[in-house]
Amino acid sequence: MRGTVDGLSSPLPLADTLPAMLRADPFAAGLCQGLDEVLAPIMLSLDSFPAYLDLDTTPDDMLGWLGAWVGLIGDEDELPAGGDPERLRALLAAAQQLHIRRGTRLGIERAVSAELDVRCEVLESGAATWAAEPDQPLPEGELAGENAPTIEVAVFPENGRQIDLSRLEVILDAATPAHVRRRVRVMQAGQDRP
Repeated sequence: MRGTVDGLSSPLPLADTLPAMLRADPFAAGLCQGLDEVLAPIMLSLDSFPAYLDLDTTPDDMLGWLGAWVGLIGDEDELPAGGDPERLRALLAAAQQLHIRRGTRLGIERAVSAELDVRCEVLESGAATWAAEPDQPLPEGELAGENAPTIEVAVFPENGRQIDLSRLEVILDAATPAHVRRRVRVMQAGQDRP
């Protein structure tokens, strides 16, 4: 992420830490200068670490790292919000609220809206599944019938805008509880929920 910076001097030159007899040695001085050039950006990053955590001052190339740190991004190479730095900063600013409501109807709506910049509505079935005895597996398939928890996710893109369905599925996988079934509908312009 961070690289070397031409002309950056080290705040703690290694040559100053050498014993007096080695400070006059040209080889030792040259070796220390070479190491100072490599270590100076590291020291600058550590000294500036609070600025990297502030969404107003962190560089754009650090946003993916912050997103991975707060659990919004699984892979730094695949940035949410289309990689747009301003939208990514807004998404990171909303991270706490997204995590608090994760798995709920409102949390799913907000995650999809924040990520794809579209209006999203989620309808829940209100169903629940349970086992009659402790430690028994939950019923599946036909046994579960209409009692299977299900959500219907409707996204409303603006006129002519395409939705990346694979990205939408990734967002829903992360935001929806594992036991909840889901249906996704992309609504046309002017169309209300069916």
